[in-house]
Amino acid sequence: MTETNTTSQDQPDGPPAQHHGGHHLIRQIRFICAMAVSIVIFWYVGWQIAGPPDAESPVSLMMTNQGVMVMAELLGLAIIAGGLAVAICGAGSADRGPLAVAIGLAAMAVRGAQLDKMVLYRMSAPIGDAASDPFPTWELMAECWLWLALIAVGFVVGRWVAGWFGPSQSAQPANQPPADHSPDVRQSLGTIATTAIVAWIVISFTVGNEANAILKGQVYFSIGLSFLIGALISHWLFRARSRISALVAVAIVACFAYVVFGPDAKAIAAATDAGTYLNIRPPARPLPIEFAAMGAVGVLLETDAMHMVRSMFGVEGTRGPGD
Repeated sequence: MTETNTTSQDQPDGPPAQHHGGHHLIRQIRFICAMAVSIVIFWYVGWQIAGPPDAESPVSLMMTNQGVMVMAELLGLAIIAGGLAVAICGAGSADRGPLAVAIGLAAMAVRGAQLDKMVLYRMSAPIGDAASDPFPTWELMAECWLWLALIAVGFVVGRWVAGWFGPSQSAQPANQPPADHSPDVRQSLGTIATTAIVAWIVISFTVGNEANAILKGQVYFSIGLSFLIGALISHWLFRARSRISALVAVAIVACFAYVVFGPDAKAIAAATDAGTYLNIRPPARPLPIEFAAMGAVGVLLETDAMHMVRSMFGVEGTRGPGD
């Protein structure tokens, strides 16, 4: 359905690719180095900025008293990490900017605990402080949007740094009339809906069950795989030009999980009065930063996964990202 309806997104920003094994190997090495640089930046510097006061607590803006300053400093790190990633990967690699930011945030969140630890902390907080709402649904939703906005900064930085390698091949001539973007709106809405529905179905089967403890590795795998599959299927059905539409699907899934599967007031009150552990249902267990980071990683690796699948089956006429 989509093979004959290509858009300018399928055309790379840089010069034509040189299709030989050495070229692809060099591209992969540069990609790995770029992501490693981002991981190091966020693992050390990012943790110093956003790390909670207690090493056993999760990475969350609600665990710090200076959330605005933390986001401002992380914004600077995102600009640096995204710009370095595109500069290392080379021409036609603008999408590596947000991917580097997402992978860096995921690496930073690995050092912290899970959402249940934050809920326990807020349950034991003094009256009138965090104890009023141990599971702040709306705050969790807003934080997820903030992390996604931070990742989206990588798109701007990536396009800017990619421009250093030469003008984009998809640039529109000055004398050409503006195109009608109404089909793009429909494609974007279809992408959002398909990605969100497929990702939610996969998450429901892979994130675990209430009888098991929260495992960070399982949460990361579940979210990343879910949105990767969702992005692959939505790409097969639609051809949205912007990757941001798929990031919106990440926020929709996270908000739905927190609202529908978050603990209700009765369960929170019972656990607070008894001083016991509050068991959170599996879909609502990931932190906002985990939803945002790993969801973005899955969405942004869709092109790589599609290229790998096509290469396995010998499909001609396709190129990998950055080629």
